[in-house]
Amino acid sequence: MEPCGVLGLLLCGLSAGLTAGTQPSPAPATSPRPSDASVRLRLADGGHRCAGRVEVEHEGEWGSVCTYDFDWDARGAGVVCRQLGCGSAARASPFAPFGQGGGRIWLHPFNCRGTEKALQDCYNFGWGRNFCGHEWDVGVTCTEALELRLAAGRGPCEGRLEVKLRGRWGTVADATWTMEDAEVVCQQLGCGSAAGAYHGSKFGPAEGPISLAVVNCRGNESALWDCAIEGWGPYDGHHDHDTAVVCQGFSRLVGGDGACEGRLEVRRGRAWLGVCHGRVDAGSARVLCRELGCGAVLALPEPGRFGAASGPFWDGAFECDGSEPLLAACAARPTPEQRCSDPAAVVCSPYTGFRLADGGSPCAGRVEAEERGTWGALCAGSLELPDAHVLCRHLGCGPAASVQPGGRFGAGKGPLRRDRLGCVGNERHPGECPAAVLGEPACEPALAAAVICSGAAESLRLRGGESRCDGRLEVALRPGVWSGVSAGSRDNGTAAVACRQLGCGVPEKAYAAPAVGPGLAELRCEGGEESLARCDSPGVGRGPSALTVSCSGGRRLRLAGGPGRCAGRVEVYVDGAWSSVCRDAWSLRDAAVVCRQLRCGTALEAPGPERFGSGPGTPWAGAGGCAGTEAALWDCPARRGCGGGGGAAAVCSALRALRAEGGGCRGILELLHDGAWGPVCANGTVEDGVAAAAAAAVCRQLGCGAAGSLHAVPDRGSGPAWLGWVRCEEGSRSLWRCSSTPWSPRSCGPPGITLVACNEDGSDVAGSPAPGSADRDGDVRAAVPLGGAPLPTVLCALLGMLLSLALAALAVQTHRARAQRAGPSQDAGSEAVYEELDYSLEPECWEGPSRAGSVLQGSEMPLSHHTGDEEEGSGAAGMLCADYDDGTAVPEETLGEMGYDDVDVSAPGTQP
Repeated sequence: MEPCGVLGLLLCGLSAGLTAGTQPSPAPATSPRPSDASVRLRLADGGHRCAGRVEVEHEGEWGSVCTYDFDWDARGAGVVCRQLGCGSAARASPFAPFGQGGGRIWLHPFNCRGTEKALQDCYNFGWGRNFCGHEWDVGVTCTEALELRLAAGRGPCEGRLEVKLRGRWGTVADATWTMEDAEVVCQQLGCGSAAGAYHGSKFGPAEGPISLAVVNCRGNESALWDCAIEGWGPYDGHHDHDTAVVCQGFSRLVGGDGACEGRLEVRRGRAWLGVCHGRVDAGSARVLCRELGCGAVLALPEPGRFGAASGPFWDGAFECDGSEPLLAACAARPTPEQRCSDPAAVVCSPYTGFRLADGGSPCAGRVEAEERGTWGALCAGSLELPDAHVLCRHLGCGPAASVQPGGRFGAGKGPLRRDRLGCVGNERHPGECPAAVLGEPACEPALAAAVICSGAAESLRLRGGESRCDGRLEVALRPGVWSGVSAGSRDNGTAAVACRQLGCGVPEKAYAAPAVGPGLAELRCEGGEESLARCDSPGVGRGPSALTVSCSGGRRLRLAGGPGRCAGRVEVYVDGAWSSVCRDAWSLRDAAVVCRQLRCGTALEAPGPERFGSGPGTPWAGAGGCAGTEAALWDCPARRGCGGGGGAAAVCSALRALRAEGGGCRGILELLHDGAWGPVCANGTVEDGVAAAAAAAVCRQLGCGAAGSLHAVPDRGSGPAWLGWVRCEEGSRSLWRCSSTPWSPRSCGPPGITLVACNEDGSDVAGSPAPGSADRDGDVRAAVPLGGAPLPTVLCALLGMLLSLALAALAVQTHRARAQRAGPSQDAGSEAVYEELDYSLEPECWEGPSRAGSVLQGSEMPLSHHTGDEEEGSGAAGMLCADYDDGTAVPEETLGEMGYDDVDVSAPGTQP
């Protein structure tokens, strides 16, 4: 800047300062305040309406806005973003980062406080009056112009980190990517806390630009752009330092037998909170199951199914339409003030799909199941006829005709799954059947399960109940078109025919329920007909009530309120409702029948209600005094009444549990089996490439985060081990879904036993400050507060700095004049003085005009002097930063190590 220009700006600034001392509110320094209605504002050439070069319209003509780097920060940029409805300012940029304007420069604002309603309300020199050129045209990036995502992962909460900048998706490069950085990303995406911080190569190679480089977060910022970002792109360069994140997730299911069932908990800040029963509907459950990598929603159980809540409750609820990618993306609706004590629970299928492959038709072939996006055949030794019946009916192929020898339809290309289904035969979905994986024997190669279904299209069904043998009666009018049946005087006869035709025994209850759908079929059965097609059918009517039937084959048994499906309060589903079992004279023989019926081994205990509670409903007295050999609980003699109430319970030998010795998040990994705790052999478990996935599954089940490590330690007399060679697939959320050697007591030998060390200590506390809410005092990267220093103080500082610049420039020119009078021998000294002056003003590379889009800002490390040939008058900053595109203040050493030539350093609230 010429000395006369500096002095002119100085005098104008002094005039503004005097004006500010006499007026109660800011006003333009040399022009009257324009009307808000007469001025329009826009951001140009930024790829988004909320990012670009700042332009204003005056007198029907659009023009740019220029100012100097010391006068353009988050306060002025914040005014622009707020005026445009674009959120807050993520970055304020001088030096034409979005290119130079081609028309007039309408405004030269300075000293914006950040509280102004419009940009023209900041102090300025009047319309069309400025002391800067187009090379100082300012730009703004508002938060509404930025988008964040995790790409190439198995879901929206893991993958390579990408930011959409200037309308293009690009990666984030950082050679020192940390868990604090990843924590901000996960919280911003609604994915809970971070489970891991990685380089992008974990999710495959990336292409395209680099959006951001060198990010430093404390971990409590509310968005990634609130962190200190040393490089704003886009840049072209190699992707060796792209970053990636794996999050724990916003939600989880706990207390069940795996990661796809249990009580719902959500991550708020750094604590897991329960969700109240009644505040999760079917749409929310669909989103949850999909987010967890599970299949269809199977049930929204009543309170007590998975025990009591282990901590405080979240005070919100969800409104989902079912299409949202994450539960956190659903609208949170206000909830009543009343307190709740019962947690919401959800049961999802652990499988996302089933099919029969290579059999020539959809109803015959190799049995394949999909889990977390991967199809794999089931082992032939794990599938029995009741499992096949459930599978065939689920596929719309009627009951199973036969289970074929293993390998009949080939082995397939995916993994051979050793999942052992335990279907009774009346389940509506194969995912309802208990499935064991851990401890199951390995499958013989190529022996994939094979099934041939009858292929008969069923002409009736029961819908809306707990099994295929209870619910609203529906008949097929034509393929794919179903109608309910009107309730009437002959319901008992119709129910008898329906139960018999479905293979569901005899009717236990037939009653009317509100009709669903526009019309109802009318059937009049005597009860002896072979099928409903033999009954009298007057047609379709419009009766107000639909016939609902509960068949004896729909009876179901479960253990609820315990630590797993093989321990808890005994409950039976009879007459269309769940009830606890009468505890009168309840014995170990009764519990033995329950355990055997549930395929849970032998009975270890037969406790009363003091262990797992008394349970819901009127106690069922339909069985008691078992001999211990009966096939089902309802085969035992019926009681005449119940005087002691419900709450009969059972603990079976197949109850599974795991723990870190001592009960924390670090210790010897122990498993409960057959009523005894035992360690896990390190041999085959603690190996590079497989241990990380197993550690993550264990830590999730322990409530100790979503990542950790496994280590081999000597066995110091902990007793026989149960398992070895534990292998989990990447992303597994439950150890029970991992493969291993079969259950049996064993000695581990020299490799020793397994110790688990989780990354979290499990001490989540409700009310912990959420990320972004912590006090930021002393945080040098925090945003500059709006309306900070008083105006006179700022003007005095500005006056002093400009005066120093003017005097220094005059001193240099005087020195050069003397050198020229002294002769050519002084030229080198004069150039040295110029260099010394530039570096004394700013000892590191500082922002200044250069070629279009090229800027640098002060960094923590000085940059070496540029030694190329510079055009005279280009300025020191131009010399220093000529090789950078839109880059500000990145330490040369940092960028040199990462291999980027174009990096821009800025943090919110600082000079970018």
